[in-house]
Amino acid sequence: MLKSSEVANGSTEHPTRWMLVTQKTVGEDTSVIERTAPKTWEYLNRHAGKLDKRGSAIYKNRPRFSVFGVGEYSFAPFKVAISGFYKRLAFAEIGNLEGKPIVLDDTSYFVPCYSRQEAKLIATMLNSNLAREFYSVFVFWDAKRPITIDVLRQLNLSALAEELQLEREFLAYLKRHPKAEKQTTMF
Repeated sequence: MLKSSEVANGSTEHPTRWMLVTQKTVGEDTSVIERTAPKTWEYLNRHAGKLDKRGSAIYKNRPRFSVFGVGEYSFAPFKVAISGFYKRLAFAEIGNLEGKPIVLDDTSYFVPCYSRQEAKLIATMLNSNLAREFYSVFVFWDAKRPITIDVLRQLNLSALAEELQLEREFLAYLKRHPKAEKQTTMF
């Protein structure tokens, strides 16, 4: 797992934390872990006291040991990410570790990618001067979290690709990802 600070500082090659991901989708039943991964279930129960004290309303009326902000996109082998807390418009390419996806904390935003080539394309687009100039109009640098999902969604990546003369490459990306093809923003 990478923390937002690691994304912001470009320290993305070697995660310093490990996270037990108990679900593939929000709300998924976690009791199956008892049968499919008994040692994991034992570990979760050994630390249940601490896990049950998580105060966020997100965990209310959810299966025990739930996580949030998880979906198919979480397990993409590559990502292009940005920290929401740091006062820099710098998107980082995130790879995988030994063939396993690297997950990010909840203060980072990312675009899922399924190859290094896709990640490079998206990072090139988002780190372009044109994208930075566009985003800088919407960012409130004095805010605790200056970069938000609402800010990131302002940019139409298809239009950006056209301006950067990367339209052909971006259209190829969209064709490989039917869900992405239906939207103009990626976050």
